[in-house]
Amino acid sequence: MTLTKLPKDGKVAVLGAGILGLTFTYFLSKLRPDLHFTIYEKTQRPGGWMFSPTLHVKDTGEKIMLEKGPRTLRGVKDGSLLMIDILQKLGLKNQVEVINKSSPANKKYITDSQGEIVQVPNSIASTVKFLKQVKAFDWNLLRGIVFEPFVKPYNGDETVEQFFKRRFKSTIITDNVASAIMHGVYAGDIGKLSIKSILPALKEIEHESGSIVKHVLQQIFKLKTKPKPKLNGTTKDGEIDSKQKVQKLSELLQTYEQLLSPQANLLLLQTRLKDYPMIKLHDGMDALPRHLAQFLIQNTNTVIKYNAPIESCDPVSGLVNGEKFDHIRSTINTHSLANSLPANNPLVPQLNSIQYVSIFLTNLFTRELLLIPQGKPGFGFLRPRYRNVSNNPQALLGTIYDSDIENHVQGLFNDSKPVRNKYNKITIMMGGHYYSHWSIPSNKLNLKIVEDVLAEKLKVDVSRLNVKAITISEGKRDTEIDTIKDNDLVISYSLHSQCIPQYNLGYQETKAKVLEILNKENYKLSFGGTVFAGGLGVPDCVESSLVDALQLK
Repeated sequence: MTLTKLPKDGKVAVLGAGILGLTFTYFLSKLRPDLHFTIYEKTQRPGGWMFSPTLHVKDTGEKIMLEKGPRTLRGVKDGSLLMIDILQKLGLKNQVEVINKSSPANKKYITDSQGEIVQVPNSIASTVKFLKQVKAFDWNLLRGIVFEPFVKPYNGDETVEQFFKRRFKSTIITDNVASAIMHGVYAGDIGKLSIKSILPALKEIEHESGSIVKHVLQQIFKLKTKPKPKLNGTTKDGEIDSKQKVQKLSELLQTYEQLLSPQANLLLLQTRLKDYPMIKLHDGMDALPRHLAQFLIQNTNTVIKYNAPIESCDPVSGLVNGEKFDHIRSTINTHSLANSLPANNPLVPQLNSIQYVSIFLTNLFTRELLLIPQGKPGFGFLRPRYRNVSNNPQALLGTIYDSDIENHVQGLFNDSKPVRNKYNKITIMMGGHYYSHWSIPSNKLNLKIVEDVLAEKLKVDVSRLNVKAITISEGKRDTEIDTIKDNDLVISYSLHSQCIPQYNLGYQETKAKVLEILNKENYKLSFGGTVFAGGLGVPDCVESSLVDALQLK
């Protein structure tokens, strides 16, 4: 979208005090200290879907963190580096914890057609065994692989399932493996998600190489024939390897260092994170938005209005809830924004066409080591759809092994290591696109379903445990419980309604129409958040916050 630079002492409205609204405000306030910001938040706290309440156990003094939203940042991304730099600026660098790529907590699993948990492969040899276990290989797929190089590219958009079926003449990979990945990232249906929106690289490979198989074989050949450079940058023959990659920062991060954070040394940080594919915060992911909100209030011209839903918004005049602004930044649900716009605004039908899914999230804690399968430590498991086996009546998407993650972290900027306490803590996620086909079960029924998941997938005999269901108030970060005995199973559940947008077939056209309207009508409006920004991941959206702030400065 084309953004107009803001006038001196201009006023900016930010819709939503989640991490994306807050980082946008932070970046733009650094670039333009003269600007005045008003952040509207419908709830009574900052953070949005990032919420990390703590359960205090009275008799032992323990503090048990229950992540209700995102809990880790994965991979070395520009947005992750930006977030870590902000944490350092806030004096919170010791919050940053990482997990080494060789850690047991970095192992991932999916369930096979019988519900057994199978480790995702990390080598060619283990891949063969894995595909056999999850029944993701048959003669139709083998024939499809052989003839895939002769399949002509298709210019139009299609679902992920249609793409693989067209090129490989089989849906066994999408049914038994790829659908699990879509459950973990989008909670979405692989038969509806757009290939151009979520896996654009595959479409690029199809058009550039003409074949996925051909491209993969070329990459394998390059790896096998590429000379291995020594530490001094020379080949084994002593000659300088001119093709050796020199690590450098992206243009965006270089600009960030020049204009906002000259002492950041992000290249060193980027190099340091290469061995750590997973990042978390010691006090929970909401530590960043909580402290960032305080910083903005105390150090910039920012006011945060809590319990202030958007009742009216006019992108032409710049009016938000009756107050006039020079720019409006929306990071809220597109349906909520549509309801606040004038009824005849051309954005309304486009914003309402975006589909969202809901998640029933359950945190479970026990002192007994019985929630995580023995001999299978890791990050957790995802459930594929297995079209020909069952329709997943539990609407199970996946399970995260929180205690394994917490027990294998180390400080990025200090030598801190976790105290490996004996406990199990997991998070079970259900719903997503499955809830689009039937009514969302009641909390009582969903808790019964959680018990079924524990029994069938994790082999836990819930009948011998004392179940303690606790309620976490949306705006209350601390909750108390008198005691937790060895045979207690503590359960905390919450329904995240309409929390994840779906990049389904047709999304690309909708996004193009929205951006066209913004440019054509010269609206005082821009979009952050997970819908029209850089992607669904938090780092991608934080990166988008910086990109747009640079245009508005």
